[in-house]
Amino acid sequence: MFDKKILLVRNDTTFMVNAIKKSLIDNHFLVAESSYSISDISANKEGASLAILYTDSDFVEHQDAIIYFKDLCMEENMIVIIIGDNDAFKFIHRFIPKEDIACELTRPLDMDGLLGKIFIVTDDEYIQRKRKCVLIVDDDFTYLQMLREWLKEDFRVGVANSGAQAVAWLANNKADLILLDYDMPVIDGPKVMEMLKKESFSSGIPVMFLTGKNDKKSVTEVLALKPADYLLKSIDREKLLATLKNFFESKE
Repeated sequence: MFDKKILLVRNDTTFMVNAIKKSLIDNHFLVAESSYSISDISANKEGASLAILYTDSDFVEHQDAIIYFKDLCMEENMIVIIIGDNDAFKFIHRFIPKEDIACELTRPLDMDGLLGKIFIVTDDEYIQRKRKCVLIVDDDFTYLQMLREWLKEDFRVGVANSGAQAVAWLANNKADLILLDYDMPVIDGPKVMEMLKKESFSSGIPVMFLTGKNDKKSVTEVLALKPADYLLKSIDREKLLATLKNFFESKE
């Protein structure tokens, strides 16, 4: 028996919305309905790990709600399914990264297909596998993009090329780990780490330093700051992925 809660967000209660709700209830899901009002969503989202956004021709008017769901994806690991058309999908992608959307279904809706997707994304193993977010901070644009390419298949990835950019990014997004260049101009890695520890939204995020130096003095200086780890910039893709996966597994 299922008792998992699903938030069904719609503009109007239509025949199709009612059919979706009935199908979910018949399959032993708890269903909370909500309009696209942020206060309504906030009042009904508690306990729901999945939100189904049923869009209509007025989807552009729901921009504030879409941005709110972007935050829920980042901050509360909310899983989102979108029902609509290609125009709605393109609009939503402006605010919610495509990789954060579990699936997109077009109308006319295949109810069995929707249920199949819901069974997958409400599975406990799927939820546990939901990708972690890694913020990479490095002033070397080429290296920054290389790491992003290496990690994007396994993690959600944010990038910043300075400490100031990192603080601004973290003020609006949630990261599970920060990969921080130790040697940067203007504000170096240790000072950036100090800045991050002073902010309420980033103080608890673990930091791994990226460094090109492996002499004893440099390593001692890095370790004195008590990062979660330090990685040499010469690390290869396989070892980096293994290190990050092992780190997250050890936290669970």
